[in-house]
Amino acid sequence: MSSWERYNIAGQQALSAGRPSEAENQFKMAITEAESMGPNEPKIAQSMSALANCLRQQGKFADAEPMYKKAVETMSRIKGPTCQELIPIYDNYAKMLRANSRAAEADKMEAKARAIFAK
Repeated sequence: MSSWERYNIAGQQALSAGRPSEAENQFKMAITEAESMGPNEPKIAQSMSALANCLRQQGKFADAEPMYKKAVETMSRIKGPTCQELIPIYDNYAKMLRANSRAAEADKMEAKARAIFAK
């Protein structure tokens, strides 16, 4: 198991156990580890998405949103704007927007996910 996998698993476990601060730290270490693999590593975006989800679940929408944007931009750059890996990022981004009373923007994110899924 790679260090990246260990950080992600530890982050998910910490989040499930109600330790969001620990989860944040683990996901940040996962991002750093993924970045060390090179700029075209999809794990960078996956880790950013995990961190954004962690922040969203804590209601830290102002911190989560830029991380979702970075995850979308990174995954789009690496794998293309219609790659399947974007679907969960868009879906979770939409959940954050909806929870922040931004339904119209959430609808746009969900539409992007559906468009990719339909391909």
